[in-house]
Amino acid sequence: MGRFLPTTAESLSAESYAGAPVVELDGGDLVVLTTDPDRAAQAVTAYAQVYGRPLDDQALARLRSRWVTFERQPEGDWLLDDAVPTDALATRVHYLLG
Repeated sequence: MGRFLPTTAESLSAESYAGAPVVELDGGDLVVLTTDPDRAAQAVTAYAQVYGRPLDDQALARLRSRWVTFERQPEGDWLLDDAVPTDALATRVHYLLG
């Protein structure tokens, strides 16, 4: 339990696409664990192809960099919260609203 710094797909119970872990949140938002915007776009594109999600240039234009923290919950799930870059456990991800 508590905040943690994810470093691998396994730490988020995620699969990697184009070399970056991708997680689909409840509601369809996608979180890509990478600081590289090009890799994030490639990962989202690969994820969309595997799961048959419609994806166009407008969707990729909504891909945004965010600083977040992860917090593991007692039941094993984790929460994602906005953060500031100076937070010691902040991670920069790319986020796409579903």
